[in-house]
Amino acid sequence: MGEQIYKITPPEKTENYILSIRLRNDGCYFAISDPTTNNSYKGQNIVFPPTGNTLLQSIEDAVYNQPVLLRTFRRTYIIIQSPRFTLIPKSIEPKAEKLNIYYDFCFPDHTDKILCNECLKNQLYNLFGVNNDIYAFLKRTFDNPLFLHQLTPLCEYFYRRSKIGNNSKMYVHLQKKWIDIACFNKKGLLFANSFEYGDIHDAAYYILNVWEQQGFDQEKDELQLTGDKEPRQIITRITQEYIRQVMPSIFPPQLFKLGKETLEAPFDLTVIPLCEL
Repeated sequence: MGEQIYKITPPEKTENYILSIRLRNDGCYFAISDPTTNNSYKGQNIVFPPTGNTLLQSIEDAVYNQPVLLRTFRRTYIIIQSPRFTLIPKSIEPKAEKLNIYYDFCFPDHTDKILCNECLKNQLYNLFGVNNDIYAFLKRTFDNPLFLHQLTPLCEYFYRRSKIGNNSKMYVHLQKKWIDIACFNKKGLLFANSFEYGDIHDAAYYILNVWEQQGFDQEKDELQLTGDKEPRQIITRITQEYIRQVMPSIFPPQLFKLGKETLEAPFDLTVIPLCEL
């Protein structure tokens, strides 16, 4: 990991900056930015080396090898990439403190720390699990971090996007071996899922299957793609054989002032400030 250390040169004071961290099983991405300062966004991707360490040990090494992460920030966001989540509409249970029973039902043998995101625009709760030791390390290392499941900022951001235009939309966020899907009509969220995939063709099949199940129109409705370039290009070629309107999702113009590095950053991480979380 040596060549990745100290890539970011922080400003003298970071108290006005936001620290955003995205964790995954094979690495992490972190960024610092000041929303009031142009070209202030600085990000860095870290790939965990194949050392035989546990995920917790790899996260600890990454944090302690990046001194900027241990500074004081105005706000800290931590995105957890996990397939262990469940969405609960507020119409079913309006009180967040009573929600753990739903997670326990979905994952009866879990030993997770259960966390909850309130999705105000979509009027639902996102319950997700985090390894207890990883949660404890992050909680004591960072000052009052806000933990987010990766679907939370995506669903909240695309809810607003889905109100533009007259058609239903499917949004797909693609990464290497990971896919997030959120489907909307004019009334709101219809479907959301997040999982790891093996072959990109499996991801394409799943997208087309969800498209059919949700009753989307192959001629009128839209499939919008975000995420890593390589899987996006492959999915575009495959799905265009069946869906007329397949296109990249427009990058939020509000983020351009932060700097060109935002274009290469994880999409779910960059849109957090636009989601009122």
